[in-house]
Amino acid sequence: MRLALSALLLLLPAAALANAPELLPVTYECERGVTLPVVYVNGPDGSAQAVAWIEGGLRVLQIAPSASGARYREDAAGYELWGKGDEATVSHGPEAAQVTLLSECRALPG
Repeated sequence: MRLALSALLLLLPAAALANAPELLPVTYECERGVTLPVVYVNGPDGSAQAVAWIEGGLRVLQIAPSASGARYREDAAGYELWGKGDEATVSHGPEAAQVTLLSECRALPG
């Protein structure tokens, strides 16, 4: 009984990790040598977010519908991160009138 309980306790952390979100850190280098650190968070329930350092602040962007690639948006502040493959673009403003903040962003190896 004690051995079975010990084995069960060893399995608990693995079970807890199975329900943990997947974290995918990526650092992009953009035009003018600007570095853009991003952590993509994929939840076990299918949810997805991108956490990025944009314009001197930490932004949490939610997955949004896109025709191609992955689009993340923070509606309250109007920031958007759009990625496809190893490329990304950051823009700001209402969806109908966005201004590009960072373009030509490419994921650095690592």
